[in-house]
Amino acid sequence: MRERIKFKRKGLHISMPGLVTASFLDQVTKAQPRAERENDLPTQRLQVNGTELHYFEFGRGEPVIFVHGTTGDYRTWAGQFEAFSANHRVISYSRRYHYPNVWNGDGSDYNLGLHTDDLAAFIQALGLGAAHLVGVSSGASIAAKLASFHPRLARTLVLDEPEWAPWSIELGTGEFVRQWREEVEIPAAAALAAGEDDKALRLFYDAVMGPGTYDQFSPEHRARIHDNLPELKAELQCGERFYSPFSFDDARNIKAPTLLVEGTNSLPVFALLADKLTQCVPNIERAIIEGAPHATSVMAPDQFNEAALAFLGRHRIDDQYAIRAMD
Repeated sequence: MRERIKFKRKGLHISMPGLVTASFLDQVTKAQPRAERENDLPTQRLQVNGTELHYFEFGRGEPVIFVHGTTGDYRTWAGQFEAFSANHRVISYSRRYHYPNVWNGDGSDYNLGLHTDDLAAFIQALGLGAAHLVGVSSGASIAAKLASFHPRLARTLVLDEPEWAPWSIELGTGEFVRQWREEVEIPAAAALAAGEDDKALRLFYDAVMGPGTYDQFSPEHRARIHDNLPELKAELQCGERFYSPFSFDDARNIKAPTLLVEGTNSLPVFALLADKLTQCVPNIERAIIEGAPHATSVMAPDQFNEAALAFLGRHRIDDQYAIRAMD
């Protein structure tokens, strides 16, 4: 099923906590102390897989775990917290090497496989059983890998344009991958090494989301991205090692009901990957957000929430499990 949702572009002035309403913040502060740092939310910490991960949790109901992408952290999902927590237990964590986690290592082991293992350990440590997983970009790739390799931990998947460069090469877009490496990743890494952080981020975001995107971000949003510059350096240094193995057959092993969310203004390569994923995953739906660029959950949160919550509503966990998960 290809559901089309209209997205009216209102500019890219994305801020945090601008996507979290004052009423929601009041609810959070009544439930738990406010974080000391401006624009942060209160987090808890959990030791998993040899590292410590910060996470924000709010609401009651079936657990929904949010998995962010590159230069992101638990705050990436500000536009989802209020809408999802109305009927779900929202859990948004910061992946290894992302703010505000303390680094355990030098980042040389940064890859999707490690993050998938971390997510599996995180779900198990919280005693959630199977959870709904919502991921964006590389976070969507991690959620998909987990559903394939740890099927009992994934109840459903909401994938906001997952990205796998190795798939792109197999599907005949090797030239695009080569150009991306030469024109975006290598220059961005060089700019970071030279201390030209904004130049690097402008290269990266304008290439992913369209010219001028980075300069249209609010100061608050740019500050959050800067918090994760060390992670971006690690990812760029890993190069091809960032993509741990995930084959077409691995995708065919995904049994969880899956919603694939796409923006019509995203790079063509994401549509190509989505087409292949649709061929592989047996129980999959697609929601198309017209006019939206990559990362619809960030760039068009209302439209993304509409599609994702409708999907989750069609795949509720049985009441007995929900009660166990909430205890």
